[in-house]
Amino acid sequence: MAQKTVLLVEDDLEIRDILQDLLEAEGYDVIPASHGKQALEFLAAAPLEDLPNLVVLDMMMPLVDGSQVLASMKSDPKLSPIPVVVLSAVARERPAGAAAFLRKPIPLQKFFDTVRGFVEAGLPRFAS
Repeated sequence: MAQKTVLLVEDDLEIRDILQDLLEAEGYDVIPASHGKQALEFLAAAPLEDLPNLVVLDMMMPLVDGSQVLASMKSDPKLSPIPVVVLSAVARERPAGAAAFLRKPIPLQKFFDTVRGFVEAGLPRFAS
């Protein structure tokens, strides 16, 4: 079975825990990160074969916000192929470089349809 890994970057512990539990119940492996700096550190250290299929990214976070994470990912050839779904209660439109944008509060069906659409699309895994 193909790997189905989601890097979930959300500073709100309650939201992160809920989304992680829901994603894991749907069969996804979830890598939680509580802020953008932690997410970027994980992505930089991960071997190609361990990179996630998808990043779910909150925009407003401490240390390194979602805009900075997205810009860093899209400027890095190793990370730029990974689709990023942006979550925000404040932003009104999809940020440049994001594959999709979901406004908080997120309708769960729309969230799962979006995640499935990217992960199950069978984007090629990175060769080592």
